[in-house]
Amino acid sequence: MSTTLGELFADQGTDTVSHQGRIVKALVRIPVKNGDTVVVTRQAVGSSRNQAVKLALAEGALHVGDHAAPAMALWSHTSPETVELTVDTSGATTLDVWNAWSMGGVDSSWVGNAGITTRNTSNGTVLRCSDGIGPADFGDLEVTIAVRSA
Repeated sequence: MSTTLGELFADQGTDTVSHQGRIVKALVRIPVKNGDTVVVTRQAVGSSRNQAVKLALAEGALHVGDHAAPAMALWSHTSPETVELTVDTSGATTLDVWNAWSMGGVDSSWVGNAGITTRNTSNGTVLRCSDGIGPADFGDLEVTIAVRSA
């Protein structure tokens, strides 16, 4: 039986590991500041399970329309393809991003083979996410996150 990504993260005491020649993260941290706009665009969903990208500020709130919260989940089956969020914080902070999935109404993250590979492009950072079910498959959810400065 092979070691899962979750076991690698725990055994190595880190949120970034090397797995089958790839750098895999449990959590992606993106620097942001007050007034920045975070644009999240869902590129692809390659799983029959509901997939989500979750976002949380270390301090402050994310605003989308009339809704504000320190953390939000953008689900593949309910959110628009592109969502713009505004950062409301007292200073510089980080936006933490991770993936989640749902099976039978249970929302899960950071277990099994859950992980994210990243690639920087001219359009933002591409996150390719593997949910925790079965072998690591970084095609379960793909999103691009771009930060536009205030």
